[in-house]
Parts: sequence; structure tokens; C-alpha cells
Amino acid sequence: MRRIASALACTLACTLAGTLMALGLLAPAATAAPAPAAESVRTVTYKGFGATVTLDHLDRISRTSPAFQHFVERRLTRLWKSNDPRPKCRAAATMIIKTWRSDGYALVSDMGNFAPCPAGGWVQIAVRTDAGWRTPVRLGAQEPFGCRVLGSFEVPVAVVPDGKCFAGNELVSYEDWIAAH
Repeated sequence: MRRIASALACTLACTLAGTLMALGLLAPAATAAPAPAAESVRTVTYKGFGATVTLDHLDRISRTSPAFQHFVERRLTRLWKSNDPRPKCRAAATMIIKTWRSDGYALVSDMGNFAPCPAGGWVQIAVRTDAGWRTPVRLGAQEPFGCRVLGSFEVPVAVVPDGKCFAGNELVSYEDWIAAH
């Protein structure tokens, strides 16, 4: 008799709970708290080749984070001082920022020293680490990057120039390479 009463009580409670949930008057007890929405990534993409930034024109990337702007200023200063520290060469240090993302990646479509004190340039992907923004040597090139290098830094497809990379000697879609690995 006790088992029958217990079974009836359980059935009644489950039916009542189901009805209340269907009416929106009771949340399921076993449901975990809803996961927070994924952090939206703010992306700034500059038209054409990108925003040409020199030490005199840091305002051209004002839509990026203050930390990134400070990083660009430090990096430009280092480029200038390492190439030719004369005042006339200050304007030669240049970074062309194509894309900046709030999740810690930026595509620098060209970086180097140009007129009036040229020393050449290269494409660079900047990444934010716990220590701040940096430009890893392995993410600087004059031709498409290696897919494994991009993958090791978890670089998003949107930051990779033309979305292409080298898998061995073959130029492939970085998105396809990620899907296969």
C-alpha cells in the first residue's frame, strides 16, 4: 500500500510540475543556469590597404583599444630608432593596420620603414597575450603564412591575408585547413 501511495504521489507531482513548466510558472529544477552569451568580437576593418599609421598620425586607429594604440606607438618608435634615429626619419616608421579585433588579433598589412629613410617592410599579424600586444617573428612575412604557424597562434580566418596559407608547399584555404585539423 505504501508503494502505491508513493507511486501515485510521484505521478501527481510530476504531472503538476510538467503542467506548471508548460505554463511558464515553474522552471525545471535540473536546468543549469543559462550560459552567458558568447562575447561579441568588435572588429574594425579599414578600407583599401588599411589605415596608414605613423608616429604623427596615431589618431588614424582611434577606433581600436587604447592598449592596441599604445602598442602601435611603442612598435613604431622601436622601428624608427632601430632603423635611423635621426628626426627626419621619424615619419619613415609605418604600420598599415587593415583589421583589428577586440579578441586580440590585428592584421598589419604592411609594417616597416619607408620614405624618407626606407628599409623595407612586411606583413605582420599582431596578437594580444597576458603580457600585452606583440608581433611574433613567426607571424611576420613577405609571402603567405604557414598554416601550422597560424594554427599554433589560433589566428582567426578573418585576420589571415586573403584567407590563404601554405600547407607544406601548397597554398590552401586557411578555413579548409582548420576544418581538416
